[in-house]
Amino acid sequence: MTKKVSQFEYKRADISAAAAAIKAAVEKVKSAKSGAELKAIRDGIQKLFADVSTAYCISEIRYTLNVKDEFYLAEKDYYDENMPNVSAAGVEFNKALLSSPYIDELKTLINPLIIDKARDGVRVMDERIIPERVEENKLVTEYDNLMASLTFEWRGERLTLAQMQKYTKDPDRSVRKAAFTVIGKTLESVSDKLDTYMDKLVAVRTRMAQKMGFADYSQMGDMAIGHFGYGRKEIAVFRESVLREVVPMITRLKGRLCEKLGIDKVHIYDNDNYIVGGNIDPEGTSEQLFAAAQSMYDDMKPELGAFFKQMCDAEAIDYRARENKLGGGYAEIIQNYGQPFIFANFNGTMDDVGVLTHEFGHAYAFKRAYDNDIDLDLGVGGMETAETHSMGMEALCNKYNGKLYGGREKEATYQQIFDAVNFLPYGVIVDYFQELIYKNYGMTPAERKALWIKLESEFRPYVDMSDVPYINIGGRWQYQKHIYEVPFYYIDYCLSTCLALQFGELAAVDYADALNRYLGLVEAGGTKTIDVLAQEAGLKSPFDGSALKELCAAVEKHIEDLQ
Repeated sequence: MTKKVSQFEYKRADISAAAAAIKAAVEKVKSAKSGAELKAIRDGIQKLFADVSTAYCISEIRYTLNVKDEFYLAEKDYYDENMPNVSAAGVEFNKALLSSPYIDELKTLINPLIIDKARDGVRVMDERIIPERVEENKLVTEYDNLMASLTFEWRGERLTLAQMQKYTKDPDRSVRKAAFTVIGKTLESVSDKLDTYMDKLVAVRTRMAQKMGFADYSQMGDMAIGHFGYGRKEIAVFRESVLREVVPMITRLKGRLCEKLGIDKVHIYDNDNYIVGGNIDPEGTSEQLFAAAQSMYDDMKPELGAFFKQMCDAEAIDYRARENKLGGGYAEIIQNYGQPFIFANFNGTMDDVGVLTHEFGHAYAFKRAYDNDIDLDLGVGGMETAETHSMGMEALCNKYNGKLYGGREKEATYQQIFDAVNFLPYGVIVDYFQELIYKNYGMTPAERKALWIKLESEFRPYVDMSDVPYINIGGRWQYQKHIYEVPFYYIDYCLSTCLALQFGELAAVDYADALNRYLGLVEAGGTKTIDVLAQEAGLKSPFDGSALKELCAAVEKHIEDLQ
C-alpha cells in the first residue's frame, strides 16, 4: 500500500550538528591520501545533505500548504535562519576538496561536472555572507506571507490571487478587465510594502555580491541560481534573438487575432486570450481531469502511467486553491523517500492542464534522477534543464488534448503553442528587468516601475496596459514571485520553451521519435550540460543565433495551420 505524503514523519534537522559534521569532514579531506578516500568522505557528506534536504522539504511543503500553520511557520523561520550555515559549511568542504592534491584522481571516480560546479559554488557562498543570506530568507518569507494572505474583493467574496487568475482569462472581456482592475487596485493598496521588500532585497543581494568580489548581483546571480556553462553574455544573445525573431512574429499573429476577436488592439486583459468566444478550458471536474490525465499517461508510456498513479495514490498532488495556501505551483522531491510532490492551485482554466503536464514533467524527472542514483549535486540539472523536462512534457501532451479538452484537440493545441511562444517576450522582460535593477541598485521604486514600462514597450509593443490601474504605471512585476524569491530563475523558462517548442514540432512529424528523444534527455538528468543534452536530442541550443529564426518560421506556420 502506497504511503501518503501526509503520513511522512517529520523531524527537525539538527543544522548545528550537520554543520559540525561537515567541518569535521573538511579535516578528513585535508589528510586524505587518495582520490578514493576523497570519494568516500564526500559520499558521507552527500548522505548528510540528503537527510537535511528531506526534513527541510517536508517542512517547506507543509508550510506552503498553510502559511498560517504556527508550527511549520516556526520551522520555516528556523530553516531560514540556519540553512545558510550548512551552505557555508558545504562551501568550505568543497574548497578543501578542490585544494586536495588528489582532486584529479577524484575526477576519474565521479562526474567531472561535479568538480566544475563546486568551483562555481565557492565563488557565491561562504561564511562572510551568512548574515545576508539569513536576511534574504526572512524578507522572501515576509513577501510570501503577504502574497498568500492578500485577498481580492470580487463579487461579494474575498479571493486569493490564484483564484482571481480564472477571471483574468474569462471569455467575457469586461470580466477580464474588471479582474485585472481589482488585482491592480489591491496591489496598489500594499505597494509600500512590496516596494520596501524589493528595496531591501536589492540592498542585501548587492552587499552579498560585493563581499564575494562581484561588481553587482547581476554578475553573481546566474552563478548563484545554478546557471552552468553560460551567463549574461549568452543570455543577451538569446534576448536579442527574441526581440529580432519572436516579437515581430507575435505582432503579426496578434494583429490577425485582433481581427478575428473584433478588437482594435490587445490590452493586457486580452493578451492570454487566443480563441474567439474565449479560451478552451478543461472539461468536467478536477476529478475528471485527473482521470483524463491518467488515461493520457497510460497511453503515452506504461511507465508514465504507473508513475502518475503512484503520485495520486500517495496524495502527492495538492491542487485545490484555498485561503492561506501559497500561490503558484512547484514540484519537489522528498529525497530519502524518493517521493516527488506537486503543489498547485487549480482555477478551472487551461492552467490546470499546465500543472498536470508541466509539474508532472518535473516530478517524473526527479524520480528518474533518484532511481538512476544521480549525484545530488547534479540531480535533474540546472534550472534550464529542469524546465526543459516540464515544458517538453507540456508540448508532448498536445497529442492528447482531445482527452483533456473534451474533443477540441485542434483548438487546444493551437492555444497551447500560441501561449508558449507568447510567453517568450514576457519571460525575457522579467530577466532583463532583474539584470538592470541589480546593475543600477540605487533605483527608486518609481524608477523600477518606469523601467518595467519601458521594457514592456520594447518587447511587448502589441500590449496596451493603459486602462488598468497600478499595472499602467509598471506594477505588474510585483506579483511575479520569482523576482522576489529566486532572481534570475525566470530566463530558464524561456530557454526551455525554445527547446520544448522544438520537441513539439518534432512530435508533429514523428511522435514516437520525439517522445524517445525527450525521455533520453530526462534519463540523463544533470549529468551533462544543456548544450550537450540539446545536441544529443537533435535540438538547437537557445544560444545559437539562428535557432529562433528557424523555430519561429515553423511555429508560425503550425499556428496558422491549426486555425
